[in-house]
Amino acid sequence: MQISYGLITGQVLQRNSADTGSAQVSGRCETDGRVECRALKGARVLARHDWQPCGEAATGLFHAQLSDLPIGGPFRIEFRITGKRSPETVVIDEIFVGDVWIMAGQSNMEGIGNLVDAPKPHPMVRAFYMRDEWGQAREKMHFLAEAVDVVHNGYGNGTDRLTAAALEEQRASLLKGVSPGLAFGLEMAKRSGVPQGLIACAHGGTSMEQWSPALRNQSGASFYGAMMRRLEKLGQPVAGVLWYQGESDANTTAAPLYTERMIDLVAALRRDTHLPTLPWLIVQIGCHASSETPAAWNNIQEQQRLLPTLIPHLDVAPAVDLDLDDGIHISGRSQIILGKRLARLAARMVHKAPGVKPGLRLKTVALVPTPYRDAGSGSMSVELTYGNTAGRLISQGHPTGFSLLDSRGRDVCCIYKTTLKGACVTLHTSLARPQLETLTVSYGHGRFPVCNITDSEGMGLPVMSSIPVDLDHPLHCATWETVRLGDRQSIKSIGLATIGRASGWHPAPPRNGFGVLPKLADSEVTGIFALRTRLGATETLTASMTFGANAPFKLWVNGELVLHDLECKTPLNPDQYKVELSLRKGSNDLVVCFAPPGVAAFYGISARIGTPDDKQDPRITLI
Repeated sequence: MQISYGLITGQVLQRNSADTGSAQVSGRCETDGRVECRALKGARVLARHDWQPCGEAATGLFHAQLSDLPIGGPFRIEFRITGKRSPETVVIDEIFVGDVWIMAGQSNMEGIGNLVDAPKPHPMVRAFYMRDEWGQAREKMHFLAEAVDVVHNGYGNGTDRLTAAALEEQRASLLKGVSPGLAFGLEMAKRSGVPQGLIACAHGGTSMEQWSPALRNQSGASFYGAMMRRLEKLGQPVAGVLWYQGESDANTTAAPLYTERMIDLVAALRRDTHLPTLPWLIVQIGCHASSETPAAWNNIQEQQRLLPTLIPHLDVAPAVDLDLDDGIHISGRSQIILGKRLARLAARMVHKAPGVKPGLRLKTVALVPTPYRDAGSGSMSVELTYGNTAGRLISQGHPTGFSLLDSRGRDVCCIYKTTLKGACVTLHTSLARPQLETLTVSYGHGRFPVCNITDSEGMGLPVMSSIPVDLDHPLHCATWETVRLGDRQSIKSIGLATIGRASGWHPAPPRNGFGVLPKLADSEVTGIFALRTRLGATETLTASMTFGANAPFKLWVNGELVLHDLECKTPLNPDQYKVELSLRKGSNDLVVCFAPPGVAAFYGISARIGTPDDKQDPRITLI
């Protein structure tokens, strides 16, 4: 007898819901008759597994069904054919029953961490190596040179394949090779108490396009095809997928397609394995020590953060706070941390382990008064609340990693302290509400940020990009035109007729913090200025305007003087004036006459418009 399909020495069989394993086994033989099998652990035959009928042999082929093998191992499986001749037999050693996982993606799943920091192997954690052989898992698990699929090395099992001795010599010289896989397997064995099997399928530098399921028909000449070939060879379901990929898609061409491609990939593998709820445990890409523009990198991270809201049975482990062993690859020591994070997600999603939390999720972002500041200061801070925290949020040293960004994606550098309490993060600032409510908050902004916040079990906060601080704030009137009204020295006599005759209107520059200026900040021009803007309304409505200025002004709306203060002085309080406005359907004209007393760069105005309770009114827009 010779087994050609269904069992391989050292294999881990995927347990079912009854905590048993099974396998459909077939092969060649010389005898016709009944096939029987038995299972032993050491010298002891397992109960109910002593020479049980399991199949038939005829015309040189046999088929058998190995069933109800208990979790654990290693087991010795013996088959025999009982017929007229002496029984034919075959023996397969070191068969285990537990959980089996696919490892796929690019280099950080392949493993480039320093091997000196690799975790120690364990006999209950096994690997299906790229040479299509099972063995005790040890790094480097993804040894591309020994792969039998040509896509991984260009020769596969062809004539250019290196000898076993040459491969072993090359492996012995490796300095890099730690992935999250072995650490994951060790932690899962500890959590579940059953053997773990890891199928090595990752390859460095690969893109989503290269992992396309459409290339399956190329078999070992494509990454998806090679992965499916290996799964079909094993003939077993799997517990889940460990996926770390995205660095190669962090560019302006591929990034916009990332989510769509991930949805397609997950759906295809679930379809092709006949596992419609196959769990995916993915890693959000980490840091990159590079001066390249970070927009696409952060975009990939943000898409990965949101994937659990789009794809069921998928969770994300962050990596932004983990150390590197070169410019882009997670260090050997940090891969151990990452493996444990993935194991936590797997324990929750796959095994429904009680009390185990999934990945951290941002729940709310809110503006709150800055702690320990005078109530009259108007200083506000940003408070973020996270869900799924195990214990509380903590950091080694001062909490770092958060940024507040303006509309151009620039860090406004206004967070002077970050504090953690329970599941909440407070970003302390001295800014007023109007300054903050137009900003966005990010964690891990850039390619190489410094982030150090985790929960009590070591699960990191995910990178998030440009989350609005206040989605419901009133509309900021930020696009004005301005003009100097000649040499006029008094605002009292100026009306709309005078302003209407002015020429040379140009865009008003933004004021530092909030609002607009009547002139360039470094301009020495003095005098009286007019500013104008337009609002659109989808219907006739009543709105509320909050206005601020730090010099004498007049404000007209649709030709009506609605607000003026000829004694107005510094500072500019954006909430100083509030006026109810009647807006007509269509275009509405706002005009301001403004008389700064000097050339200082801080003289300006601020205007916000919304509902009477100071919320956003979607019927109002800037024109």
